[in-house]
Amino acid sequence: MSKTLEAVKKVSERIVTFDLMRGYFLFVILLNHLEFYPDGLSLLTGESLLYVSTAEGFFVVSGIVLGIIRGRKLIDQPFHKAAKLLWKRAFQLYLTSITLTIIFTLVGQLFLQNTGLKYGIYTDWSHWWTFMWQTVTLNYDYGWADFLRYYAVFLLFAPFVLWLLRKGKWYIGAILSVIVWSLYPLLPDSNPYAELMSWQILFFGGFTIGFYWQDILAKWRTLSLKTRKAIGLSFFITFIVTGLTCYALVFGHKLGGTIGPQIDAIHHIVEQGFNKDRLPLPRILLGTVWFWGLFYLVRRFESKIKKYLGWLLLNFGTNSLYVYTISAFVVFAIQLFVAPPGFGNVFLNLLTGAAATALVLLCVKTRFLMHIIPR
Repeated sequence: MSKTLEAVKKVSERIVTFDLMRGYFLFVILLNHLEFYPDGLSLLTGESLLYVSTAEGFFVVSGIVLGIIRGRKLIDQPFHKAAKLLWKRAFQLYLTSITLTIIFTLVGQLFLQNTGLKYGIYTDWSHWWTFMWQTVTLNYDYGWADFLRYYAVFLLFAPFVLWLLRKGKWYIGAILSVIVWSLYPLLPDSNPYAELMSWQILFFGGFTIGFYWQDILAKWRTLSLKTRKAIGLSFFITFIVTGLTCYALVFGHKLGGTIGPQIDAIHHIVEQGFNKDRLPLPRILLGTVWFWGLFYLVRRFESKIKKYLGWLLLNFGTNSLYVYTISAFVVFAIQLFVAPPGFGNVFLNLLTGAAATALVLLCVKTRFLMHIIPR
């Protein structure tokens, strides 16, 4: 096999690893949005209570894949071609986002007294044009597909970052991203653009990594096997140790007695440094360790994961935005009939989560509305 073909094969394998990870992130996001607890899967999902969520991982890996596909792979193409593709995608997701907000809001009006209706629905129809204006300007978002508006905004600015990357000035993009991230405290938490300012660092960080992915791989392969194993194991071990510590603090209150409240008190102190909206430095650092620790794990057992779970994770991971959108409808519908935390029974909650997952997978397999809903 030539060196070129070998390099292409290795890059392809790495992308499969990312797709498996993205599929896992989407599966967890689906269950955590459903909020049917306990369901026996807390070890996989963390019930949205951990100091780092799969949502961050989803944005990072999405940025990486986009950096590879729309960045590096089009390096020999005119810049305007890549920019046009990114802006086209941004507009598509923007339209999808506001359309879903309108649909979920209008349907929700029929179930205002329903305890399972998602919070935050618009109800002041005396000035309906205000609703429309807030929707199109992304000041108002409703439903379980709020990531789409984030993605749309990030893609809007992606060509500017791509231009810097093509010029080899990645550090300028990184500095600008950090500056925007640091401006979060200047806006009140209620400002709809505040979280965009903090979370963009995940997407553009991933986008930059994706653009330089082949270079990173080439540099990685220059290291000795011993060094690579040491680095990989270091990330993995740190991921496991910090993960177990996080689980112990978050769920330690369930121990009861005198130790339960003590652990819970420590947890409430620690969690103040890991605010999800603000995305402070400790959360970013821990998320970095967890992401690459998980990457090492998935990469190490990729063939077995593909064999036993590829039917789910690859279908989810390679159709990520479609899966995310369909999941939003499934979660919204289920909660209209049964409000979180579900049935109060582990088996029934698990069964509901499995049914929701199966329904989304069925939509993928049958390509239900796939010509309308972005993939």
